[in-house]
Amino acid sequence: MSPKISSPASSPRADPGATRILAIDPGTNATGFAILEEGRGGIVSVAHGVIRNPARAAPEGKLGRIQAGIEDLLSRHSPSAVVLEEVFHHVNVRAAIRLGEVRGVCLAAAARAGVPVHSYAARRVKKAVVGFGAAGKGQVQGMVQALLSLPAPPPPPPAAGARGVGS
Repeated sequence: MSPKISSPASSPRADPGATRILAIDPGTNATGFAILEEGRGGIVSVAHGVIRNPARAAPEGKLGRIQAGIEDLLSRHSPSAVVLEEVFHHVNVRAAIRLGEVRGVCLAAAARAGVPVHSYAARRVKKAVVGFGAAGKGQVQGMVQALLSLPAPPPPPPAAGARGVGS
């Protein structure tokens, strides 16, 4: 049950006094993540990517792959905190439950690693990053690009969402 993760290998802290966080934008088929460091030079993107699941995979398999992927990221990057997007009010109850399950495995992975978790509502993150709580993913990508001085907007959207959560 090896997770499919698109991410560079671990990297040492650029600034030994920097705070490193793992930011997570949870999703059943695509869980975005970003490793961000805040030090003397501001916030720097160390790594980002997506833990992908096949759309037709069984729910328990998806959750297992996400948990394994998060545990791997915690082990490789040694963050001092995890920032996780909260479940938002959702019209589709089934989708909200699935998202809650993904948050649960992320919380469990962080707890097993002894890393504290901070949760934020998506609207609050969007307001902080873009200035508008109902901003679209493209707007979040554009602002994340500007805030982190990236050469291009961060693909894919789940990873941009994670960077926004951590910024």
